[in-house]
Amino acid sequence: MKAGEYQYLEDTLAGRRGRDPQFEEQISARIEGSINQKAAARQRQLDSLTPEQREIEQRKYSLRTYGREHMKRYASPIISDKPLGELAIEGDQIVGSAPSSPQIIKGHSDERPGPWCDKDGRLILQNHSGCPQTQVLKLR
Repeated sequence: MKAGEYQYLEDTLAGRRGRDPQFEEQISARIEGSINQKAAARQRQLDSLTPEQREIEQRKYSLRTYGREHMKRYASPIISDKPLGELAIEGDQIVGSAPSSPQIIKGHSDERPGPWCDKDGRLILQNHSGCPQTQVLKLR
């Protein structure tokens, strides 16, 4: 803000002058324009990152600001092709580090081979599909 704008705000808040709606509209339009430009630039930067890069950026911030326990608690598992070092948590999948044997999804009654992630790289959750019988809730 310019010196004249600060003086206007100071005088208005002190009661030495009345409010000027046109002048205030000019000030707010100029400030909103600069804020919108900064927000758009940050959004473009975020859109250019892959989900893995965004998660690593978030983990670095959490580790630096709040500490390791906070980072571990609020981090999402990621699939990476490189070791993560201090940013690694349980649940991360490092591509290429697992043995060449097929991954196994365990059900309740059997083990069946299958992929551990879908085509988008998200983890496939283990469920009760291995149970041959259905459970019925009986009310008395």
